[in-house]
Amino acid sequence: MKRTKRIGVILCTLILVASVIVLAGCDRAPSLKGTEIVIGNWWADYDTNTFQPQNDADERTLEWRIKIQKDNDFVMRESNIASWSEMPQIAATSIMAGDPEATVFVLQGNWAISLLRQGLAYPITDNTAVDLRNPTPVTRGVPAPEWNQSTLDTFNFGGKSYAFSVGVNMTNAQVIFFNKRLFREAGLDPNLPYDMQRDGTWTWENFLNVARQLTRDIDNDGIIDTYAMPRDLSTDMLDAIIASNGAQYVRRDASGRFVNATNTPEFIEALQFAIRLQTEGVLKPQPAGANWDWYKAEFADGNVAMRVDESYVWGELQNMRDDWGVVLFPKGPRVSNYRVFTRENVLVVPATFSDEQVNQIMYALALWYTPQTDDWKSGWYNTFRDARAVDETLELIRDTSLHMHKNFVLIPGMQRGHIAWEMWHHDGDPAQLVERVSANWNSLIDDVNAELF
Repeated sequence: MKRTKRIGVILCTLILVASVIVLAGCDRAPSLKGTEIVIGNWWADYDTNTFQPQNDADERTLEWRIKIQKDNDFVMRESNIASWSEMPQIAATSIMAGDPEATVFVLQGNWAISLLRQGLAYPITDNTAVDLRNPTPVTRGVPAPEWNQSTLDTFNFGGKSYAFSVGVNMTNAQVIFFNKRLFREAGLDPNLPYDMQRDGTWTWENFLNVARQLTRDIDNDGIIDTYAMPRDLSTDMLDAIIASNGAQYVRRDASGRFVNATNTPEFIEALQFAIRLQTEGVLKPQPAGANWDWYKAEFADGNVAMRVDESYVWGELQNMRDDWGVVLFPKGPRVSNYRVFTRENVLVVPATFSDEQVNQIMYALALWYTPQTDDWKSGWYNTFRDARAVDETLELIRDTSLHMHKNFVLIPGMQRGHIAWEMWHHDGDPAQLVERVSANWNSLIDDVNAELF
């Protein structure tokens, strides 16, 4: 453990008083005395000695984290150890050198899989201090940590998981933002997407009908003045569409191996629908000479009614003049419920640590990430223009049973843009687009499988 003395696990003594023993199994509460644990990320520092809480939830969390460090005589903090571009290299090289820059690394999925392929990630479900699959409270009277089961499944190879995460990342889900003014001017209820999402009628066909009504020649001069959506960012749009039909670029088979899933009926059907949006004329094409990110201003300035993107975009819309809402992408014909196509940042413990040290790390993380309230909503209401974004859409994003992980990010070199960039201009069978990339993608997938299995 970086700058940390190796502390032996406290010998367990059976105590008859039930209130003293909270964790099931005496080896689940290792001593943390004298340890220092650093959670390394690429964006911000968090130290209980300097952190300034902004709301009641922050205050509760801060008080808890101060208490657990005092009670267990250890030090824990989150540290910005590198920039985004430097993070994967610093994680790999420092672990290989036997001196990790952090006790636990926060990584993107593709960085995490790279460490796993190099044998640098500890099989975290081997720890005996914390049961990640069956979360339990670290002490009586507090909630259990919210270990994300979807992440454990995604990074499970050979029956062991090598990365994990806490809770649900609300900022990386594929969603649709919509302009309420443009809905109203098109004669539609400005809350129609919310109502349809709630009622289960937010489907591809109904979405397309709405898009047609939002695409308008206002002054009858034969030129479309307002489109339903911009024809970009094509990769994010295709991501949302294929996931909404229960499809994937890459799946895992019964043995856990990655397989190319672009030739499945649900994927081809989704690609057909994406192309149909283009042929229906509801997508605004990129203006001549416009920058690659032209579509952002198109929505923010109220020139198009909807925008498909990852959910973090709500941070860019705080100063938007028009009111806006956010819903999931409508569901395709192959699924019975909505789908959330998402990618989680994950936690990885270096393989250089001993089993004893990993038990200490995991017990400390369980303490650190123990939620102090079940009120997850309060902190989100100020982010949006209406409460329904939180009460309905974010509620769906939090439902991990709807999640579909972006497995393609775990395959180095796999560029789904080779399909997405061409689909707007394709006149033939969508299967031809898939066939063009199949040989290369199969080779890339085979390389990963060869190293992991």
